Amino acid sequence: MTLYQKYRPKDFSEIVGNEITIKALENALKKENHSHAYLFVGQSGTGKTTAARIMASKLDASDLDIVEINSSNNRGIDTAREIIQQMKILPIAGKNKVFILDEVQKTTADFQGAILKALEDTPEYVYFFLCTTDAQKLIKPIKTRCTLVEFNLLTSVQLYGLLSKVCKLENVTIPNSILTEIAEKADGCPRAALVLLERILALSTEDEMKKYLKSVVLADENDAETIELCRALLKKEHWNVIANILKQLNENGVLDNPEKVRYTVLSYMNTVLLSGKENAIAMMALEAFSQDTFNTGKAGITLACLKTIL
Repeated sequence: MTLYQKYRPKDFSEIVGNEITIKALENALKKENHSHAYLFVGQSGTGKTTAARIMASKLDASDLDIVEINSSNNRGIDTAREIIQQMKILPIAGKNKVFILDEVQKTTADFQGAILKALEDTPEYVYFFLCTTDAQKLIKPIKTRCTLVEFNLLTSVQLYGLLSKVCKLENVTIPNSILTEIAEKADGCPRAALVLLERILALSTEDEMKKYLKSVVLADENDAETIELCRALLKKEHWNVIANILKQLNENGVLDNPEKVRYTVLSYMNTVLLSGKENAIAMMALEAFSQDTFNTGKAGITLACLKTIL
């Protein structure tokens, strides 16, 4: 489990930043007739999906009654029809049923047209949380049918506080100057900050950390998930563990760009070796992931993983 996953807030009180937004959501829950459709807008890694999950739990939706859909992969009319059918089924265990649609801006025009009716005539027990980084790509009727909630990037001071807290919980000591630089490098994104901290923890000295931070380029929001794969490879986990991680990456759309995955693995393994400690598995991973995936695609990532642990 990556640091971002491990320290993902499970309650509003654990969320860093966006105080006004969180307060507004808490106040909305106190109202008898609160909205059944919300549009969460903000840059990647600012906590939209996390807030949606917390809202779902506070609306008394059980895990069985929370339907989370990655719109990168499920974006067409068939997905909209399936949602509409599922709406007709009463909650299994909790009081309400919640649909969380990630990256909803990637859905097709047909999907957006079909889902309008669902957003307008939701049963009393159904709630929608649409999460997007680009609301401009949504048709206007969707935006007017939802309660708009904006999530902002964090300040460097807020990110520094988050990093310090995580280091304390992990019982590790990182120089303040390094934490400050990570906070600035993350550009307001808590997910990016924790991803970068995870990489730094693989290094041994402050000089190595400084050198790495000077050259590092943060990957996209899927980097945190790919790091879980890196850690499993380094531990030389059984193939069924690796295979399950790859399946999850595929379901989440991360493997839709195998070259980004490959570069992230290469960067991570290179960081491990630059720590000054010999690591045969990291060396094997560098070799296995050295070939591009332009011809092999997702299968190329699978093959590289096999070569690393076999």
